Amino acid sequence: MTKNIQLLKMRSCPISQRQDGSDRRGDQIFPCGAGSSGDKLGMLASRKEIEKFQNDRQMTRPSSPLNVPAQMKMRVENMSVEVNTAGTENSPPMASATASSSVVTLNVGGELFQTTTATLSRAGASSPLASLGPSPADAPHLLDRDPRLFAAILSFLRNGRLASPPPSPALLAEARHFSLDGLLLSSLSPASAFSPLSLRPTALLPLTGRVAPSAVAISPSPHAASLVAAHGGVVTSFDAALASRTSVLTPLPTIDSLVAVSPAVALAGARDFPGVQLCRFPGDAPATASEALYWPDSPSSSVLSMAATAASETASHWLFASFESARRNSSAVVAFDLNSLSPVVEIGRKEVFGADVEAAIPPTKLGWLAGHSLLLAAGSHSGPAGMVGDIRLWDVRASSTVPVWEVREDDCFADVAASDSLSALFKVGAASGEVFMADLRRLSGDGISVDPWVCIGDRQRAGAATASRRKDGNGCRIECYRNWVFVARGAYVEVWTQVEITSEPGEKKVMRRNWVGNGPSVVTADGEEMDKIVSWAFGGGRMALARVDKRSVEVWDSASGTISGE
Repeated sequence: MTKNIQLLKMRSCPISQRQDGSDRRGDQIFPCGAGSSGDKLGMLASRKEIEKFQNDRQMTRPSSPLNVPAQMKMRVENMSVEVNTAGTENSPPMASATASSSVVTLNVGGELFQTTTATLSRAGASSPLASLGPSPADAPHLLDRDPRLFAAILSFLRNGRLASPPPSPALLAEARHFSLDGLLLSSLSPASAFSPLSLRPTALLPLTGRVAPSAVAISPSPHAASLVAAHGGVVTSFDAALASRTSVLTPLPTIDSLVAVSPAVALAGARDFPGVQLCRFPGDAPATASEALYWPDSPSSSVLSMAATAASETASHWLFASFESARRNSSAVVAFDLNSLSPVVEIGRKEVFGADVEAAIPPTKLGWLAGHSLLLAAGSHSGPAGMVGDIRLWDVRASSTVPVWEVREDDCFADVAASDSLSALFKVGAASGEVFMADLRRLSGDGISVDPWVCIGDRQRAGAATASRRKDGNGCRIECYRNWVFVARGAYVEVWTQVEITSEPGEKKVMRRNWVGNGPSVVTADGEEMDKIVSWAFGGGRMALARVDKRSVEVWDSASGTISGE
């Protein structure tokens, strides 16, 4: 009996390693640490030895219970059970406590899904999925939703993109239920995926009514690339997937300028009607256009142009609107705080005295350079002596009455734009239609006496057109988006890209021109040429175009595709 007890102590003690660095399980010998992670069988006794010990114990069992410590009894029971369940096969390693504690099991419409808390946390704090904690397979969280749609939602959270975009209306509704629609839509056409040379028409969005669109806009980053279009006095909003639309009727009979602040807010203005109309698209309620912003000193003033700053957590969200009085004798740019909808500052106020109209040309083009904290304000006027124009840059933090730079354009421009990433101004000459560039880093002092412009197109043609006072640039538009400059010439869009002449850093850079799509060779399905572009917009990874007399909006995405109607 004493010998058996000693054997039990020897076999059940933690000393389970042999001198040769191995341990014995059943009838096999395994090296210690190999295939034994998470296993409790790290004991020296074999199955035959255990059975022999138990037989000896039965033969020598006394009439009274053996006084064996409870701890030792538990070890014997654990050793017997574990050996019997393991058999002679190597048992698989158990999952670590850290990994098992992060597993979430979901029962969605009768189908089981398993994921981790880290994956669900990507849904954001506003999503109910982020609040689901770990759960075992026998007690899953119950979600009464469609498992097919939830599988696509879970795949999106894991990979950051949809397996087969664009999402269906049902999938968008499911994403909205989990407060994921904004995150999902912003992934469809991200700005990082924008490539002008790969832009192709992917959708044709028809508009209700008999009026062709007069203005289009796309929500800026970091918002999803949703789209708004103005046709007559109606503003129609499309989500980033172009799957749903919402329209609202404004008090304006027609709309000339349009700004998309976010997928839920757009601003509309007209040249001959007062005020900036706020159009709200809440998504879960009917759209409204019951609010308006006015120039406090002249509430009847009409709106010539608008520009908005990007949404930021550290800076105010402002709208800049160029107003002109009903009598055309005063103008100013007014900055509004979009959070409080109140005017903040009046910039560059001008008054016309007598017949000197050219001394107070109102801005008809506004642009915001966030990286430089500068406001571009440009306008032109056609008189008996020809066209003249003013271009001004304002630092609204320093002064609202004196611009940091200005230039008077006698050889006027058809359109002007500013690029934050290229640190430059660009214009299309009214006479030549060629593109000119002015480096912002070299603009200082009195710009009126210095010509800052460098022609990046055909210089000889530009000089000849200016001398002959032609008007080849009439109707041309120019816009800057990210690292590219776009020019709309009639029905076609050209793109200018900055490239280095040599690979050495700091060497001279030049601008090269290409056409978006197939350029002037693009024809319609009927073999006719495309119609003239009247408005365009850039945002996310796409471009939107509105053409004359066409009651639809073209959407061009960086991914390849073919144009189709809804």
